[in-house]
Amino acid sequence: MTGLALEGWPVLVPHGGEWGEKVTGLLARHGAVATVVPLIEFAPPEDVAALDAALVRLTEGAYDWVTITSGTTVTALAGRAAGIVNPTSPAARTPSTALAAMIGRTQLAAVGPGTARVLERHGLTPHLVPTGEYSARGLVAEFPPPPLSADPSAPSSARVLSPHSDLAEPTVVDGLRAAGWEVDDVIAYRTVSGPQPSCELREDVRSGVFRAVLLSSASTVTNLLELVGPPPARTLVCCIGPRTVRAAEAAGLEVHVVPEHATAEDLVEALAQHGRAQHGRATSTDAPSSDVVSSPEPPRSS
Repeated sequence: MTGLALEGWPVLVPHGGEWGEKVTGLLARHGAVATVVPLIEFAPPEDVAALDAALVRLTEGAYDWVTITSGTTVTALAGRAAGIVNPTSPAARTPSTALAAMIGRTQLAAVGPGTARVLERHGLTPHLVPTGEYSARGLVAEFPPPPLSADPSAPSSARVLSPHSDLAEPTVVDGLRAAGWEVDDVIAYRTVSGPQPSCELREDVRSGVFRAVLLSSASTVTNLLELVGPPPARTLVCCIGPRTVRAAEAAGLEVHVVPEHATAEDLVEALAQHGRAQHGRATSTDAPSSDVVSSPEPPRSS
């Protein structure tokens, strides 16, 4: 018996970039061999002017809070920041320093610890990270109420900037507005399909070469099926959170692994737990157990 839960397991990671790199390293610690295929990519919003206008207001201190619901949002904002802050300022030298200058004293709310870590890599510490559910719903539940106005009949001046993906559900925006906040709702980036995978990769997926596939979003599910095709029943389908689970099940996939919290670390650890449970009994050609490694209601929406 090997000491590594996923020794020699080929695992498909259909999400590239920083997330794919992180997951590759996490899988390697358990002995798995990741194949990263960028089935989704990110692009600027079609209406960049609306985003930039909101970021100018942010630089001017117009907002009390900014909600950050993904690490990709941080990257998108940092990419726009250098063109927003004064280009002659030392703060404009790097995306991180420009982003910090743009945020200024505005408070930051991160949807979970993974997003918080991305902010911290840019030199920013979030003021709010949910302690319960790592999801848009959890963020809204723990968000503070808007400050009381001296004139209850006057329109609220408490404002939140909510930048997000073009595919994001309106949970944060609707929830904060219902709580009394004025919310500027802007698209920070679009999710688009990656390049067509090779014929060899498609054949490997369909023939069950991969012991598991890690699905990080509903769009990853969609692009896996459209660009590659469905994996066979013996491939473990691992979903990061309930929204991804719903997309996978709606597409006819059986979901085998869901982490308690929707982070890359917890997703890989849930797969490792599944591997340890099946160790010595499963091979690459066995049908996977239908036991789901999850909490009764996975708290993170993805």
